[in-house]
Amino acid sequence: MRIPKLLIPAIVIVALLGGYFLRLIFTQPTTATTFDSSAGAKATFIVDGVKCKTTAAFFSALYDSVPGIIGIETFASEHKAIFTYDPDRITRDSIRAIMEAPIPFDDGTSEQIFKCLSVE
Repeated sequence: MRIPKLLIPAIVIVALLGGYFLRLIFTQPTTATTFDSSAGAKATFIVDGVKCKTTAAFFSALYDSVPGIIGIETFASEHKAIFTYDPDRITRDSIRAIMEAPIPFDDGTSEQIFKCLSVE
């Protein structure tokens, strides 16, 4: 029995598309931090510098004591951070300014670690 020439490439394409869409359905946050139980507005930031679980946790820790931040979910594989915030206490621009501020190191130097690429 001969297999049609286009059957194998078609199976590969279907498998790739299926894997991509299943990844979207089953994606779990790398970190999920809740600072407050109240409801608020949501903003999604694409952040250069959120690359793994450690950088995602460090990124979330920047907002530990920031008034108005209700919660943060980070997705390292997508370089994404979803903020739940109180728009009466903090703005998207303030959230972005905190993430793009230089981080001081123990040796006295500082460096910008995170950069916002876009906001939704």
